[in-house]
Amino acid sequence: MARLAVELPNLVEAVSTAEEFGKPDTVLTLCRALWPLQLKAGHHEALLPALRIGTAVADDQVPGSGDSGALHVQLAYKSSELQLWGEAGAEAAAAARDEREAGHTRGLASAIEFLGLLRLRQWRFQDAYDCFEEAAAVLGGIGPEDEGAADVPRARALLERHRGRALRGLGRLDEARTHIERALAAFRAVGEAYNTARALTDLSEVLLAREEPGAALPLIDEAIRILSEENADQHVEHLRRLLERCSGLREE
Repeated sequence: MARLAVELPNLVEAVSTAEEFGKPDTVLTLCRALWPLQLKAGHHEALLPALRIGTAVADDQVPGSGDSGALHVQLAYKSSELQLWGEAGAEAAAAARDEREAGHTRGLASAIEFLGLLRLRQWRFQDAYDCFEEAAAVLGGIGPEDEGAADVPRARALLERHRGRALRGLGRLDEARTHIERALAAFRAVGEAYNTARALTDLSEVLLAREEPGAALPLIDEAIRILSEENADQHVEHLRRLLERCSGLREE
């Protein structure tokens, strides 16, 4: 992550140069490699031009493919972080279209999941929950020998986490806690540090909504430690704001 962040200006320039010199495979490879950086560290405005190039090249060179669907998801995520809601919605729809055409069931579930995440960002909590339910139903169509089968348990855990977030928004805090705790247990069981920390963050937010800062504090501290090691700067900033909320609630 640290190396990617240092090389970010060069990577963005490399995407533009590869497109200019007619090297579509290089464009797609570089853009796919940017996903962990945008997910964990942000750099939203800096990455936006490269991802717009990537999706245009994908639509031209490999339409209706898993690569195209994945890049549309990346751009949808980036657009939502910048609150470009129209672009984010269009990109999420394009991702679902490509994944359907590719017959990539796991990718289709991810595209529908992302649409739910977009609805979360718009505070449309019931719509978000419905998307997560639909994504879970799509995952249910993946058999044990099908492509993407190995990733289904992790995908289900992510949907548990996101269901919990939607339920928190709906004020259904007990149900939210149950779903997030299931996700947390799943991520801890396989040693997935990043998503363990993200589930800890979600659980702490439920506890703060229940006005239980004492229970939330150790979860926040653990999540900060994990995400600092992951160089996930944007998430650490959010956690530090949660720490301030804990202090405020304890003083009341």
